[in-house]
Amino acid sequence: MPKYKNIRLEIESEFEDRGATKSSLSKMDPEAGRKLLTQTFLKLEQPPNKVQCMHVYVDGTLRNFRTKDQTWPQKPQSPDEFPLLEFCGSATDFDVGNLADYYAKPVKLYKDPFRGGPNTLVFCETYSRERLPTFANNRYRLLKAEDPELGTETTFTFYQSYTFLRKEDGKPLSYMDPAYDPDSKSGFACGRIVAESHYKACLYAGVNMASLEPVTGLGQWRYSVGGSSSPVEIGDDVWMSRFLLLRVAEDFGVAVNFEKEPAHSNLLLEVEDISPEKRLRIVDALLSKFVIKGHKPIQVRNLQHKIILTGFHGDIDPYDLCKKIIETFAAVSQKTPS
Repeated sequence: MPKYKNIRLEIESEFEDRGATKSSLSKMDPEAGRKLLTQTFLKLEQPPNKVQCMHVYVDGTLRNFRTKDQTWPQKPQSPDEFPLLEFCGSATDFDVGNLADYYAKPVKLYKDPFRGGPNTLVFCETYSRERLPTFANNRYRLLKAEDPELGTETTFTFYQSYTFLRKEDGKPLSYMDPAYDPDSKSGFACGRIVAESHYKACLYAGVNMASLEPVTGLGQWRYSVGGSSSPVEIGDDVWMSRFLLLRVAEDFGVAVNFEKEPAHSNLLLEVEDISPEKRLRIVDALLSKFVIKGHKPIQVRNLQHKIILTGFHGDIDPYDLCKKIIETFAAVSQKTPS
């Protein structure tokens, strides 16, 4: 009995460190309590020649993540050290039938904020049984897109909005959930401890997080990734930041929604080395691509040295978005006399 009492006291201490009071323990999702209990095992000493490598990839829904763990003899230094990882295409929304020969190709490494130490998150692209990029592998297509003369001063910054939901009824978090933000008196800041935990997890992992702020809706937050001159790097970090957010929220017993209004994604392009005339032509081309031809309620704003695209769905594929931006820049550059 004393041993179990010590475990209970340790769990209460963990909750208090996360901003919850003892009286709120009974209100927490039982899953959150189980998650904290697993810390007992995650803190066990790890053999020096055993490294846990969690492969992460986006499945055929272009929304959900799939993972597979492998034990590695040492901390990996490059994604090239890993072979292709086989997975079932039919079980991951890539194909129909009982087809297992689909592959995940490691492309980027992140530190694991959940396991710590040398353990690693391995972000992957997906390939079909013919070793061709899947329809969801827009990262590959972004890399193959023609590279326009964007200039060394052009940077991409991606803004991601999301909403925390209560698992029991799917409603947004409110100030009546003291375990998540006990000091909040305003509804829009609910979930602060979860949002800040995600922020710290991203920084630890190596995601280029730039900002975090609450927005007007209940339990709604927005963070930014960037800026970077590499759209592929932005895409990698956006996808990994989404994965980390879902995992962090899972530990706190809450759900995440990337689509609930007014949540949306924005893309900021800083184009200081482009003339005003060329920037105007780029804005017109972006309006034509996204609004006129794409029939999307997207806004394109032309500011000094900046182009801002707003109103995308919160779960938009950043690779596909950046690919369309690059293609637009390339088309304008080809038509602009030197």
